[in-house]
Amino acid sequence: MTSLDDEKALKVLEKAVNKAQLALEKTKYFQPFLMLLNDSGNIEVFENGISDASESYVKLEEIAKESIQMGDVDIMVLTVDTLIPENFVKNIPQGIRLHLEEKSQKDKKMSARFLYIPYELRQVKNEELYVRLHTPITVGFPAEYIVNR
Repeated sequence: MTSLDDEKALKVLEKAVNKAQLALEKTKYFQPFLMLLNDSGNIEVFENGISDASESYVKLEEIAKESIQMGDVDIMVLTVDTLIPENFVKNIPQGIRLHLEEKSQKDKKMSARFLYIPYELRQVKNEELYVRLHTPITVGFPAEYIVNR
């Protein structure tokens, strides 16, 4: 992985976290969404109107698979509001989970990552609701979508 690959991944991750954080501040939750960075450097965002988060996630997985099969996907981030598994965090269970896969990592054994970002919804007196993000927790695993075929 080059520093350019790192920069691209960080760019997409940052956009995904910001999008999730803004939604949480407005509505206290967010629906799953997918961000794809194509080879020309453009980020595409996919969402759907499915109210059930599990069904919405499955539909986004299908979109990711189709887009990756067609080629041109450099980085994929599938984002969901979730409870963080207890073995990773005890005191702040609510988190943003980002499923990150990168074309530059597809030859590695642990080529994908979950980044869990614990968060708390906070409000100071009569001010707006805000989201306090905590230190991300990273879990590596073999890629599911961007793989060698």
